[in-house]
Amino acid sequence: MHQHGTASRRGFLLAAAALAASTAVAVPAAAQTPPARLIITAIPDDGDAERMRENFGALARHLGAAVGLPVEYMHVENYAASVTALATGRAHVAWLGAVTTAQAWMQMGDRLTVLGCRDIDKGFVSYFVANPATGLGPVANLGELAHAAEGRGWTFTFGSKSSTSGHMMPRKFFLDEAGVAPERVFRTVAYSGSHDVVMQMVADGTHHVGALNYASWDKADEALKARAPVIYRTPPFTNYALVARSDLGSELLGKLRAALLALDDGSEAGRQVLGYLKAGRFIEADLSEWSGYVELLESGIDIGG
Repeated sequence: MHQHGTASRRGFLLAAAALAASTAVAVPAAAQTPPARLIITAIPDDGDAERMRENFGALARHLGAAVGLPVEYMHVENYAASVTALATGRAHVAWLGAVTTAQAWMQMGDRLTVLGCRDIDKGFVSYFVANPATGLGPVANLGELAHAAEGRGWTFTFGSKSSTSGHMMPRKFFLDEAGVAPERVFRTVAYSGSHDVVMQMVADGTHHVGALNYASWDKADEALKARAPVIYRTPPFTNYALVARSDLGSELLGKLRAALLALDDGSEAGRQVLGYLKAGRFIEADLSEWSGYVELLESGIDIGG
């Protein structure tokens, strides 16, 4: 159901090419003594912690085999903790969304670099879904959704406050297209914590409408999809990245980057990791491609902690 758009109708495809000329790009430090082991962490956007441990553990083992060091996955309980772990050196590598990548960049400056992103991360979208009891069908824009919800007493749920595709970008598009915040339209606005929980809560009627990333909706079973059908697809935006501390040194960073880009479905690890992350492969990326999110965060948009 996901379709890659050619342009954001609100101009937020993060035109990083225009920003890159004026943006400082993280440059890996000179060769350093590598740590005895590497720690990788990730934003907990999957509500199943054991599933994250299993699949990011597979990524850790793949990277470890490639660089000749033990690499372990460290699970954290919230989005902020993943940024803090990377910034303080408790973790060396992190799987972050665009918001958390920007937050890490704002804290770390040139101590942050990007190893790569998925082939789907430069044209990501979010879905708005609705419980069938609302009677809502597909809407042309979020202004139409706001009009339909007016005076109905419906409730709405995002994912985590710090989620790019589960909160920040859906909120931005709602503000752009409806001209008001969701809190002015819906009786309550909640934060369910993760994409799959958003979908389940809309499906079971706990909330009438919600927003989540397209990949989480796409991987759900057909019965669940029928109980939380898509009513709106956002314009595309840049999203997740695998980032690392620059002080790992250029040699180790180069090996990590090469190992990430080499993942394919020809290996067991590649099939597991790419299947879990709903990607065909990893591709090269530059930190400047996330500079638009720094500007958005600095604009004062409320994303919570």
